[in-house]
Amino acid sequence: MFNSNAENNRKKNPSFLNRVIYLFMIFITGLICVYDNVLSIIFAKSLPFTEVNPLCRMIIDHGGVGLLIIAKAAVTIIGMSVLTVLNYTRFRICVVIIFILALILFFYLTFYCPQGEYSIRTLIAESAAYDGPLKRFFDFYFSTDFSEAVDNLSER
Repeated sequence: MFNSNAENNRKKNPSFLNRVIYLFMIFITGLICVYDNVLSIIFAKSLPFTEVNPLCRMIIDHGGVGLLIIAKAAVTIIGMSVLTVLNYTRFRICVVIIFILALILFFYLTFYCPQGEYSIRTLIAESAAYDGPLKRFFDFYFSTDFSEAVDNLSER
């Protein structure tokens, strides 16, 4: 009888290591959201024509890319806060689901091919020819002038 109660308590209260793993998943999810937002800044000039998300397209149509970036940043902060709180409840499985969806988003943003051909040869060729999103992301932080990026946001 005592053993079953102890086992039930262990199942309800995850160990410290499990909580750290969930927090790490939340951190990676937040990084992917930041990656998405930085790509919106980098591609600000072409985003009004290439955005496929209907909600983001509506925000761009009514307030521009700058408003979209502000909205994404605010939703990211709120979302990561909610996931952190969920980490300490019995609904922590939502963290895993959102983490998996964020990984799918990362691979979509990084390896999207407009022609629809997803062979390794095509991915490598497009990455080399167009400086793929990952390279542009790191260039944005390490070599690009931020004022140029801000100027791109103000243009409609």
